[in-house]
Amino acid sequence: MEKLIIIGAGGYAKSVLDSVDIYNYEISGFLDEFSDNPLHLGYPILARGLNGLGHPERYVYFISIGNNQRRKAWYDRLEKNNYRVINVVDKSAIVSPQAKIGNGCFVGKMAIINSNATVGNNCIINTKSLVEHGCTVSDHVNLSTNSVVNGDVKIGEGSFIGSCSVTIGQISIGNWSTIGAGSVVTKNIGSGVTAVGVPAQVIKEGAMLG
Repeated sequence: MEKLIIIGAGGYAKSVLDSVDIYNYEISGFLDEFSDNPLHLGYPILARGLNGLGHPERYVYFISIGNNQRRKAWYDRLEKNNYRVINVVDKSAIVSPQAKIGNGCFVGKMAIINSNATVGNNCIINTKSLVEHGCTVSDHVNLSTNSVVNGDVKIGEGSFIGSCSVTIGQISIGNWSTIGAGSVVTKNIGSGVTAVGVPAQVIKEGAMLG
């Protein structure tokens, strides 16, 4: 059984712990850059970073950080060191055999990823979110709870899609953009912007990319 370290001891870790395949992974504890607590959710916080572990190569990792930029920074660090990052897919999730999922992804309770969808690395497909047929979800994206991404949508790297939002089919959302909770996206959205409302309108431009 492989020993798993979870990076990030916050609220998102609760969902991750609930969905880890405990038959294949033994949870050794957490890494957290900011916490001074000795325990989180009953597991030890082992160190603030990889250097605090005696032999980091002995473990596999999952990054339970909701912030896309911080999650990307950790993913890049692990990849640079050739440390393996696993997927955590809840047993209640439905993933089509024709879908493709990268490394380090979370697929939450009752989430659905349908036929010929592609999900990149280090993504969050959260509780009850829907990725329809033919969608492309790029690296480091966060699809929040109950969000709906309809067929053949392309979502750029690092974008955040808010809870209960709906993106209609065959449009694109650029890199590192934010879609507000409850919004309905009916047209293409560029990179580095925030869009909210029904229909979604851009209210902020010039967000930091990557």
